[in-house]
Amino acid sequence: MFALSAVAAHAQQPKILMTAHGYRFIPQITKGGPTVQPGETVKVHLDSYLGNTLMGSTRQEASAHELSIPSIDQMPPQVPAYLDALLLMSKGDSATTYMRLDSATRSTLPEGFQNYEEVRFEIVLLDIVSATEAMQKKQDLEARFAVVEASVKTAVKAYSDGSLAGQLTSLPSGLKVLVLKKGTGTPVKPGEKVETMYYGCLTNGTQFDNSFQRGQPLMFIVGAGQMIPGYEEGVQLLQRGGRAYFFLPPALAYGEAGMPPAVPPQSELIFYVEIL
Repeated sequence: MFALSAVAAHAQQPKILMTAHGYRFIPQITKGGPTVQPGETVKVHLDSYLGNTLMGSTRQEASAHELSIPSIDQMPPQVPAYLDALLLMSKGDSATTYMRLDSATRSTLPEGFQNYEEVRFEIVLLDIVSATEAMQKKQDLEARFAVVEASVKTAVKAYSDGSLAGQLTSLPSGLKVLVLKKGTGTPVKPGEKVETMYYGCLTNGTQFDNSFQRGQPLMFIVGAGQMIPGYEEGVQLLQRGGRAYFFLPPALAYGEAGMPPAVPPQSELIFYVEIL
């Protein structure tokens, strides 16, 4: 009886491997498909822990987190453990890997965590995007960005010369909105998560931020104070699938301080917004 229990306990011990750069690697689920290759892009869930405390996670992002795997000649001098681990994984795999922390890194950790000597990464590999697919996606995003930017520049010019005045809806808050498409999905309501693509610029057309070039939508909880007031108010006028321009006075944007250096003090802002 004892011998059988000992055998069973031994069989349940996790298999510990070593990555190419000497990190401990423990497979959790192994599908056995083609492994990740340098130059590819992966979609992952990545959680980092100090002890049992979750320090960071990609799971709150609007879509799967994407990582570009450098080519062999572009690998950093010190390859992170999670990157090294991914090169041993295939689509559908999950694994744990550990990376020791040097004293300089440990000194930057929050109080109560500086005695930890290593960080643990929990990785789920959701998909592998080939270099060819990644290049096609990049080209598609660049083309989409060019269309959006041209549309924004036209709208900015029309707003500046006053030809948009009759098409704008002015709200008591000072927000002005030009609805291009109200959308046919569910209305955007406070307390809900919403995903948006956006292009933000000053009234002279100078772009200060956009999500199209990043290729990642912006996700936030409506009404939770995560966004500037004018943006929050604007999205609640639309439904999923809607598109609009928001014209934000400084009080509904970044106010007297602005957001240096991209947004000067007391700046009116223009946003092109799509609700996904």
